[in-house]
Amino acid sequence: MSEDFRKKLEAYERGEISENEMEEMKKELEKFKSYRDHLDKMENKEKEKKAGGSRNKKWKKRLRTAFIAFALFLVLSIVSSVLTALYYSWGDPSRADNYRNVIDHTLTVTDPYGYLGATSTNASPFFGLKTTRELNKQVGHDIIKAGDMKVNFRFSLMSFPERHDTGNVSQNNPVFVLPEAQGWELAEWDKLEQLAVGTVVSAFVSFAELQGTEEVFQLFEDKEIDITWLAVNTGVEAEDEWDEGIVFDPVGFPSFPIWHEDDMILDFREEEKGLFGSRIVSESFSSPDYNAGEGEVLHKQFLKTLYFLQEHERKANNLYFGDLKLSERIDFLENYGVFHYGAVITGPTKEILQLQGEPLITRMEVDEVSFWNWME
Repeated sequence: MSEDFRKKLEAYERGEISENEMEEMKKELEKFKSYRDHLDKMENKEKEKKAGGSRNKKWKKRLRTAFIAFALFLVLSIVSSVLTALYYSWGDPSRADNYRNVIDHTLTVTDPYGYLGATSTNASPFFGLKTTRELNKQVGHDIIKAGDMKVNFRFSLMSFPERHDTGNVSQNNPVFVLPEAQGWELAEWDKLEQLAVGTVVSAFVSFAELQGTEEVFQLFEDKEIDITWLAVNTGVEAEDEWDEGIVFDPVGFPSFPIWHEDDMILDFREEEKGLFGSRIVSESFSSPDYNAGEGEVLHKQFLKTLYFLQEHERKANNLYFGDLKLSERIDFLENYGVFHYGAVITGPTKEILQLQGEPLITRMEVDEVSFWNWME
């Protein structure tokens, strides 16, 4: 702003100029105002441009950070997947096989139907292992699904087992009773008599006296009845006085040996050359010879299973939902032998009914009932 214009402006504000000069001054002020408005607009546009550029830079920075994080996660996932596969496949047997055997063997000796089915494993990133297993029951000659179980591992740490029952089986939990128990005799013969002809059942039977393994097989050998599981007296069943001789959580073995991987006999082995110098190995194994009811073999494999579980007792206890007391049970069996206070049997309803007059059976509790499926 020039000195002359500033003086004219001051005179204009004091009203000391003529009308012609005042009109000229108004025109000048209008021009000045228009110029100032134009400058303000230009300045605002510049600020908006800078702000927009700043926002773009922030978004670009965020996208770059997100991309880097995603890339790192992807790389870590791939690396961890490879390391996880190596971790669980290491050893002979591998860790995955070992954990699967812990689950299978624990269920086999603690669940009267636990021998039915097998555990599948699936490694997950970041050293995880997911295992799933169907829970089944045998009724007659059919296997029916009773539920499923999931167990997860992180390294060697085992999660709490998740069990889910299905709705097509009863929620009844039959029990065994020790021979010395008084007042717990139960025989559901009336229930069997009311069942229609052409049905099969599974039932829990308790004995009046402890029986040897071969004696149990002899008890049912001339009948159309299958023994599916034998409850074993391991010396700890009567420790809890509150149970009064009732065994809610039995330990036992199925009517066939619990074979382990190192028991299998190699029948066939073939090697073929693969790509890049690799070898493809094909092997076939079979289990050792066994005659039905051969107690010595059943006992040997049962004790072998307990010794195996003793090495993984914490995991076995989680699956058992309690303390298995394996050392105490094993010591008792080594000193006193294997005897049975009960068994799980299955067969046609009319055949089970014929046991009604058997003096060795003090308690019979029906578990599952199904339509006829018996293959004679």
